[in-house]
Amino acid sequence: MHVRFIRTTLLTLGIAAALAALAGARPTATPTPAPTPTPVADPAVTKVARQQFVAWQAGSINKALYAPEIVPKLTDAKINGVARALAALGPLTDTAFIGPFSANDIPPNAHGYIYQMHCADGSIYLWLIIDADGKIATIFFKDKLDIETIERPGTPAPASSPF
Repeated sequence: MHVRFIRTTLLTLGIAAALAALAGARPTATPTPAPTPTPVADPAVTKVARQQFVAWQAGSINKALYAPEIVPKLTDAKINGVARALAALGPLTDTAFIGPFSANDIPPNAHGYIYQMHCADGSIYLWLIIDADGKIATIFFKDKLDIETIERPGTPAPASSPF
């Protein structure tokens, strides 16, 4: 009887040790990454983006708002072509700030912004660079958000852009 008691005790201790080892081996919860804060739009830049979008839709832009190196590219043919493409989207209904963007070739003290312009008949992305003097150094419109193609200030827009 004494041997049976020892065997039972050893068996019980063995089972307890095995359960303790299994309990310690349970996977722990994966830490949840801290949420990325939603970018906050600058109201003044949002106002410029909205005004410029509507001006481009109407084909009536104020060239004085653009950086001097961009103005020669703002031909009547370019403005009218972009106006036709943007007008097809219908009236502007809402603007969503996607966030800032940067690239190695953006001049110092210039800032890039991306907006999604929602219209009655579709949406388009507006990419905007404001230079250190507060002038529009780049503006272009794309039908999809493609962060791999960033226009250099003063260069033609990507092929997928109507501007």
